[in-house]
Order: sequence, then C-alpha cells, then structure tokens
Amino acid sequence: MNNAIDIVLLGQSFTINCPKGEEAALRSVAANLDQVMQTVQKRTQIHHREQITVMAALEVCYELHKEKLNNQHQETIFDERVSALQSMLESALETKINKAISNQELEIA
Repeated sequence: MNNAIDIVLLGQSFTINCPKGEEAALRSVAANLDQVMQTVQKRTQIHHREQITVMAALEVCYELHKEKLNNQHQETIFDERVSALQSMLESALETKINKAISNQELEIA
C-alpha cells in the first residue's frame, strides 16, 4: 500500500507516492536532495530548475559511485583478512594434529 506524501525541492512542492512505512526515509532523502540542489544553485548561479536538477543528479551519482568503489575496496580488504585468518587457523590445526599424532606414536612405541 502506498501513501502520498508532499516534498519540497527548491521551493516547489511535489506529491509523491511512497510505500507505507518509508515516509520518513523519503522525506530525509528529499531534504538531502533539496540541500544538494540549493548548493548547486548557489555555487553555479544557475537558475533553471532543469539544469540544477541535472547538476545535482550528477553530484549525487558521483558520490554514490565513490561510495561503491570504497565499499568494493573494503570488501577486498575484508576478504584478504578472512583468507589470512583461515590460513592461520588451518596451519595451527595442522600443527596441533601433527603434535597429537606424534605423541600417540611415542606412547605406542
């Protein structure tokens, strides 16, 4: 079920359908987008909404792209650490097993 909510971007009101329970998230995202659009407008002195919207969209997409790259990098680091830990555990277990086998051989002899 969707709810209609009102958001404001650059002083213009929009009514948007939103899944129930997601209203606060959409309002937060809209406020963030409005802030980006206002920043673009002030920084560039552009006054056409379409141009401001395109510039803001590019800025938001660029930030998303940087975050994705950062996440991929962090995932690579995590995977490397997990592999190193796995190797250490396997080595420790192998050493322990070999010692246990050696001790059993000594007891048998």
